[in-house]
Amino acid sequence: MYYLRDFVTKKTVNPTNMVFTGETNPWEVVMDLDEVKSKINLDYFRQSPPNILKYLPLLPITKQTEFITLRESATPLIKSRKLGRNLGVEILLKVEGKNPTGSFKDRGTAVEISVAREKGAKAIILASTGNMAASCACYAAAAGIPCFVMVPEGVSPGKLSQVLAFGGHIVQVKGTYNDAADLAYRIAEKMGFYLAGDYAFRLEGAKTAAFEIIDQMLFQVPDYLVVPIGCGTNIGGYYKGFMDYYRLGLIDRLPRIIGVQAEGARAVVNSFEEKRGDIQALPSINTLATAIAVANPLDGLKALEAINSTNGYAVSVTDNEILAAQHRLAKEEGIFAESSAASTIAGVQKLIEQGKIDAHKKVMCILTGDGLKDPQVVLKAAIKPPTIYPQVQEFSNLYQNGFFDGKSMVFVEKSDILFANEPTKSDITRELQNLFAANYGDEYLEKIHESLAKMIQKGKTITISDFQDSIQGVLESPRKEIADVFSVIDFQVDTAKDKKAHATVVVNIAGQEYTGQADGTGPVDAVIKSLTHACRDTLEFKLTEYKVEIRGQGTDANVYVEMKLQQGTKNSIGSGTSPDIIQASIEAFAAAYNAFNAE
Repeated sequence: MYYLRDFVTKKTVNPTNMVFTGETNPWEVVMDLDEVKSKINLDYFRQSPPNILKYLPLLPITKQTEFITLRESATPLIKSRKLGRNLGVEILLKVEGKNPTGSFKDRGTAVEISVAREKGAKAIILASTGNMAASCACYAAAAGIPCFVMVPEGVSPGKLSQVLAFGGHIVQVKGTYNDAADLAYRIAEKMGFYLAGDYAFRLEGAKTAAFEIIDQMLFQVPDYLVVPIGCGTNIGGYYKGFMDYYRLGLIDRLPRIIGVQAEGARAVVNSFEEKRGDIQALPSINTLATAIAVANPLDGLKALEAINSTNGYAVSVTDNEILAAQHRLAKEEGIFAESSAASTIAGVQKLIEQGKIDAHKKVMCILTGDGLKDPQVVLKAAIKPPTIYPQVQEFSNLYQNGFFDGKSMVFVEKSDILFANEPTKSDITRELQNLFAANYGDEYLEKIHESLAKMIQKGKTITISDFQDSIQGVLESPRKEIADVFSVIDFQVDTAKDKKAHATVVVNIAGQEYTGQADGTGPVDAVIKSLTHACRDTLEFKLTEYKVEIRGQGTDANVYVEMKLQQGTKNSIGSGTSPDIIQASIEAFAAAYNAFNAE
């Protein structure tokens, strides 16, 4: 029915354990298509609807009645309404995020876990950046087999939460995906576990997506097929699936296959552009598209074969191009795809601009995962939504002052320096228009200028991210009706190793100066307690919430603080932004205090 062989040397391999890949070369499954053809009815294949069970004769499953399926496959194939028209081609979208665990991985996992159970595996082990972890944990649970997942640090919490929900066991590995994969390989060899991942049997499941596309298109073939490349297994699966249908006589040609990688993880693209026959591992990777952030693609050679054999292309796109494509896909087509999946849209746009995709052709873009798998990348590009009190006037202020007229997302390098020195109001006006397509009145410009000036006084250069934070802070507090009765004149904090911090504050409340002092477990705790002490004779309240968000990566990153004060049954929220967490906390406290005086 099938046998295993080395993908490079084409020599048959006979594994003695449950690791179905070589140490240096990938392996592949070779199906006996003549035998398959003798056992299936091709008319049935042409007429029956797509379903993974339909494709069982083409899969390396010996106990077909025990195949583990959660109804993966039969995912939507949608013709774009706006994207294709705007780009001058016919774009078809294959939404693989509609599989059971939200990604294309379920196709390969159904085959892998079925094979593992057939072979009597006592446990499953794998390395993953998220999607495969969730998928394998899910199907292993269905099969009643323990599942151990090695993940590199920094994987999306949304993906790891799925693993935990399915009863999988997570081990975080310090290092890259390839470090985690190497560890999983060695554990599988030593302990006799089934090594799941981008190996021989997974590709057999991945190829069912190609079968399904042809079935859904009534045995027409798209002109181009565009697939993201991480390890290269998925794109290799599409190629093999099309080849199987071609050899069975179900189609008479193959699509030109295009592989897309992130600019910060372009190992396959490098080989394609340099016309090499090998894949050279990258020394490091840098991309927010975690599902395709792979330094050394295990099936990179299979990806190259798929591209070169079909006269296709390999193209890389930047993170900002990926984010812009993800936003455009959601806004124009109503499909929220994972950033890695949206790379296909970015790749198509780039190739059209380069004249490499002809007009009026059918272009199939594979959207490999659901956007809810990794929403953090969207939040990083989004302009933070405003927070208001439950008053119509507050919303009206935002609406009338044009808050909703500008952009909702910004695709720029937010760490780029915008102002090294204190900007003028005209500088601020210019950048508001350039970056956010926004225009604000003098009152708001004055407040933004004041906010930026404070950062400059602290010795901070203003990045695009800082500029956005400043604007957000101003627009979230546009209430003219709030009296400025409270302000901090000065503060001082003393702290040392293994000692309590001590803070002294001087505040102005309705024209009267007050001083407060307090100790705390840290400088922020000491300052808040000293502020509370200074206000003890003017307002009875308690601090009920304190939230901190660090916006940036450097030691001078802006800190956003949100604070809620409670007076009886009345709550008041204030926020502050500064590169100094103490000053941001003080600003949040002052804003919350003053809000108690709202008319």
